[in-house]
Formats: sequence, C-alpha cells, structure tokens
Amino acid sequence: MSRLGKTGSAEVLSDQDLKIVLRVITSSDARGCVRNVAIVILSHYLALRAKELASLKVRDVYDGKKIVDVLRLLASYTKGKKHRDVSLTNRKVRDALENLITELKHQDGERFSLDSALFRSQKRGHFSANTMVQLLKNIYVSAGFKNASSHSGRRSLITKLADKGVSVNDIRLIAGHSSIATTQRYIQENPNKIANIMGAI
Repeated sequence: MSRLGKTGSAEVLSDQDLKIVLRVITSSDARGCVRNVAIVILSHYLALRAKELASLKVRDVYDGKKIVDVLRLLASYTKGKKHRDVSLTNRKVRDALENLITELKHQDGERFSLDSALFRSQKRGHFSANTMVQLLKNIYVSAGFKNASSHSGRRSLITKLADKGVSVNDIRLIAGHSSIATTQRYIQENPNKIANIMGAI
C-alpha cells in the first residue's frame, strides 16, 4: 500500500505499487515502453532525481560492450553540483538498462552512439528536467497514483532502506544528500512498524 508523506511531499510507493506501475507501462503499446520502464526502475532502485535521469548519456551506463558496474553522476547532472558514484549491481537495474541499450541499437543501427541521450524525448534528444518530471507524473497517474511524482522513487527507496534498518548515513550516501538532516526528512514513517514495536512491549 502506498503511503502519503507530509503535505506537499511525494507519495511513497510499496513494492506492490511499483509492480502495478510497471505492469501498466508494459501492457501499453505506446512507443517508449522500454524507455519508461528503465526510467521508473532507475528512479526507484537508484534514487535518481529527474534532472539526473534526463542528463544521462549512453556512455554513463554502457561502455560499448556491457553495462558498467558503477554509474558516475557528473557534477553537471546533480543538484549539489558534486559528482557521486552509484552502484549498478541490482539485477533489475541491469536488466532494464540492457533492454534499453538493445532497443537503442536496434533503432539507430550504424548511427548508435555512446554520446547520445540514454532517455530520449520525442525529438530524440535529452529530456529537460521539467519534461522528465512531467513524464514520470503522467506514468504514475496512468497507473492510478495521482499523488506520486518524480520524487516518489527517491522517497520510496530511502523509506524502504530505513525500514530495513540501513543506517541513515549510508542512506545519505546513496541518495547523494549533503546532510543527514535532509535524508531524515525523506524517510516516511511506517505506522505498521510502530504498531508492531508497541505491541511487543
């Protein structure tokens, strides 16, 4: 079940909610299905911001032979203008990227370039941060999550990690936050966890 955060904050989606979103995307015949799956997966499993997703080039995730092990988000991509490294070890992330690269190679043929946008707009160039925000919003609304936004992936991952007992500092590093206080604001309280704790006293 999804959880609403504080006023104005993005909806936190559960694993089941995410499955619904991905099922809606893949059941659509619309162009961009493989791209949209990869965008949602990277948002939810890597906590990437809309600007970071929009900025990615093929070479950031693919070296010409295989998906790289570490994605280096350049300073120009990030909110704080500081680079950060993101591990690409998650199988769902790698599968989504491999499917996307295969599609791009098929579409481009000999024109395939490592310097092209990883996620392409209708004009085949990079999305802007704002158009990526709108794309993610449209995807969530079509799946029935009207309160979800481009930040839902970040909040969902951060909250999930906190629920699993991952330290706030480790979560801060994953999210690319400069302070623990910022990370703590992202963590959505889990009422079921609190109820279990109180019931065990």
